[in-house]
Amino acid sequence: MTIASVIKKDLTIYTRHTRTVLLIFLAPILITILIGSVFSGGADQGLKDVRLGVGGGSQMGREIIQELNSSQMFLITEENTTDPAVIEEGVRSGRYSAGIFIPVDETQAMKLYIDNSRVQIAPIISTVFITTIEKMSYELTLGFLSRLWEELDQMEAKLDPLQDGIAKINSSISSLNSSTADVISALDELNATRLNASVDEMKRTLEQMKVDLNRTAADINVTRQEIKQLDENIDSIHNDAVLLRDELEVVVNDIDAADAALLDLQTSLQQTYDLTCTIDPSRPQCTTLSATIQQVQDTRDLLQERTAPLISLYDNLDNLAQTSAQLHEKLEMTDVRLQEMQKSIDNYTLEISNISENIADIENVVITLADVKEQSANTSLKLEQLSSGMANSTASLALEIEKTKGVINEVTTKSPTAIAAPVTMEMEQVFKDKSQLEFLMPGIISIVLMFISFMLASITIIQERSQKTLVRTLLTPLSLEEFLFAKTFALILIALLQGIIMVIVAFLLYGVLIPVSQWGALFLVILVYSASFIGIGMALATLADSENTAMLLSLVLSIPMLFLCGMFFPFETMPPLMAWLGNALPITMGIRALDSVLIYQQGSDVLLGYLMPLLGYGVAGLGLAYVLLRREVMG
Repeated sequence: MTIASVIKKDLTIYTRHTRTVLLIFLAPILITILIGSVFSGGADQGLKDVRLGVGGGSQMGREIIQELNSSQMFLITEENTTDPAVIEEGVRSGRYSAGIFIPVDETQAMKLYIDNSRVQIAPIISTVFITTIEKMSYELTLGFLSRLWEELDQMEAKLDPLQDGIAKINSSISSLNSSTADVISALDELNATRLNASVDEMKRTLEQMKVDLNRTAADINVTRQEIKQLDENIDSIHNDAVLLRDELEVVVNDIDAADAALLDLQTSLQQTYDLTCTIDPSRPQCTTLSATIQQVQDTRDLLQERTAPLISLYDNLDNLAQTSAQLHEKLEMTDVRLQEMQKSIDNYTLEISNISENIADIENVVITLADVKEQSANTSLKLEQLSSGMANSTASLALEIEKTKGVINEVTTKSPTAIAAPVTMEMEQVFKDKSQLEFLMPGIISIVLMFISFMLASITIIQERSQKTLVRTLLTPLSLEEFLFAKTFALILIALLQGIIMVIVAFLLYGVLIPVSQWGALFLVILVYSASFIGIGMALATLADSENTAMLLSLVLSIPMLFLCGMFFPFETMPPLMAWLGNALPITMGIRALDSVLIYQQGSDVLLGYLMPLLGYGVAGLGLAYVLLRREVMG
């Protein structure tokens, strides 16, 4: 026999039975259709029909439920309960994959219960909830800051009329002081020794004094009205300042709570890092964890930096509220003093009328004038004190108004979005034009070819040994090396055919397109990968006594490789020893080689790094099969 005749014999054996031929073609087609139907479009849709239990209730809770409904991910069941234990029991009993309890008191924290036994979907559910809460927190904070900015603009618009009112008050006080000075001066010029000779002049003077006092009384009335208006403006400012201060206090408390939460998160992450990364901090998860800890610290620093103006504004509003309250008290005292002055002026006017009626009684007039002068001096002293106090108060108020306007301008020049979301991030998928099935194709092809190569290689050698055709074949001029080569070549043709069938089905049914430039590399990887597992399968067949033993050996070897290849469980989640073992397996090298061809389209320098170890596995398997078969034949 020759190598060609052995290959022809093996191919004839596989094509002799119609069912075998159909299985050779239908097996890869059915497997590709089944897996493709499960995963086609899965990357775009994400999770679906996740059972979610919801308890409690508030306006915010209804908004959260509406937001979760819009994601089309959850089947929401609302529980009419105010006890979070009901939601937790629903998750614990398996009725829900997750549960959220939203307390009626919005100052209390919401509770999220996750069924962490669902290891594949639990992190995704947690991420969806965190993203939803962050989005709503941002929207609420942005809305509050926008309203606050509008109210600050309105408050700033009210400050200018207040300054004008203060200027008018100062002008009225100056006019009142001038009128009072004129009255005092006129009284000082009176001389009792000339009163008898100047009765007519006194009458005219008294009439003029009455006019001046009436004018002063009118000025006092105007001043009181202006003080009343000013007091109303100050009271409005005080109320606005207190309201804004209270609202800002909630924001400041929220900022402190956010900083405390970030600090707790940073402390937890640091503890995790200390526990898991002390031995080997260079691992990818340790590097990621360290970067996350630094990012949390940077976020805290940026939060403190961005919120410093809000805290400063809160302190200034508190000072403004205290100052406006003090000014309100001083204005009330001023109004009381002006009322006393009005009464005094009325008394003066009455006295002057009495003097005019009793002008003949000079002594009484002199006494009355002395009393008037004394009262005028007291009134002038009170008015000077009032003027000094008002000047100090109005100057202080004007300074506080200017300072408040400066703070308001400084705060409102910043956009509310820059404070509500100081850190933003945009995510972009690198392979956004590919479906999830395209990412799974390297693993699908590798797993199918591994099982096919194992089964065919082990079965064909067992049959040759059990039917004694191996010995008869080796009695011909064909050597054992040529026999193994022919067997391997025939099986590689079948494996290559099935790999091509899977690629064609994936393209026709699911649009998985492989560039023409990668076809050569793809067929080379399939060829080397199949040869590797065919060699291992032949080695297993030489160790087995029957087909059943060979099948069990294949399963014992292939199933662990299936779970350690990184397709179902990432290497990043494995212990170091298991990850090292998984990276050394031939199926892992085959998957990575197909990844480099189908997804990353890398060059031959990267591809050879995977193909050479695969060739080593195949050669080692064929070498072991050769040694064992030769020992069996010689025996």
